[in-house]
Amino acid sequence: MDRPSPPTPLQQVRSAVKANLLPGMVLWAGLVALTLAYAWSPAVQAGLSHWGAVKLAWGHPFSFATYAMFAVLVPELLGIAVLRQRVRSTLLADMAYATLVFGSIGITVDLFYALQVSLFGEGNDGATIAKKMLLDQFVYSPMTNFAVIALFAWREDGFRASAWQRIFSADFLSSRYLPLLVALWCVWIPGVVAIYLMPTALQFPVASLILSFWVLIFKFMRKV
Repeated sequence: MDRPSPPTPLQQVRSAVKANLLPGMVLWAGLVALTLAYAWSPAVQAGLSHWGAVKLAWGHPFSFATYAMFAVLVPELLGIAVLRQRVRSTLLADMAYATLVFGSIGITVDLFYALQVSLFGEGNDGATIAKKMLLDQFVYSPMTNFAVIALFAWREDGFRASAWQRIFSADFLSSRYLPLLVALWCVWIPGVVAIYLMPTALQFPVASLILSFWVLIFKFMRKV
């Protein structure tokens, strides 16, 4: 019996979009709720403003710690406590590596937002938001997401140097990177619009919250 042919890159992209449709809708609803809460709730405004002030005071170490917490620690703890996920034997090692990866990404996000301000200013008009969204999703996001997926693929291969030949192969790019990137675009374009609607000092805190929510949704979808 002939083996079924592997899915084409286009089929993998379509599957990724379908798989991320429901998580995306949940995340979009959360973004609307967060935006409305910020607009109407003084308590939410004060909390995010305080968070932004602390980030400005502590700089990049705070950015590292915040992204590590919201991308790794909070989702893992909630996954165990709420989703009843099994505590695997490699949990601490997995969390330590993910902390280094996502903490470093947090610093790049902080630097990138500062670059956006220097290029386009701090306005939240439609033209400024569109420019920031395009640079974010079609320049910065493809680079950083490739770095993330490559670093975790390198770890999967035992940190062998030969892994990089596979990572930079056409098969890896088409089967693992491209579907991930398209799925992220489908979900995160509305996310970054919500981020850039916020004052500059609040953009990093809002991005951290969205990141944590996104990771939690993925954990939930893998469970059901």
